[in-house]
Amino acid sequence: MSLPPALIEASYEFLRTTPPFRKWKLPHADEVTFVVSRHKNHIGYHRGTRRKVNSHEIGISEACVGHTNTLLRTMAHEMIHQHQQRTRTDTPNAEHNADFGRLAKIVCRYHGWDEKEF
Repeated sequence: MSLPPALIEASYEFLRTTPPFRKWKLPHADEVTFVVSRHKNHIGYHRGTRRKVNSHEIGISEACVGHTNTLLRTMAHEMIHQHQQRTRTDTPNAEHNADFGRLAKIVCRYHGWDEKEF
């Protein structure tokens, strides 16, 4: 699967219109930077600055993503991180806290994904 930035952006916009994301008031794709990564160990990432709530970069590794389902799951995972940064429920220096687990469970229930794999 080829992974151009436009496809990453489209997956973000698609998910942004679905529950539970549509209630989170996430920024439009025009306000997010999308990056095609080539990292072999990290499937995706979200970078933002706590002091600047509107600072968002989401990267997806084309070395790790070969299917649409993987792209959507990874994007959903990074959107939770984005939401946590915006609502300041993230834990600095910790990747996944209890709130992340709670949100992941909700996302997985809506989209039919295995939360153990998420």
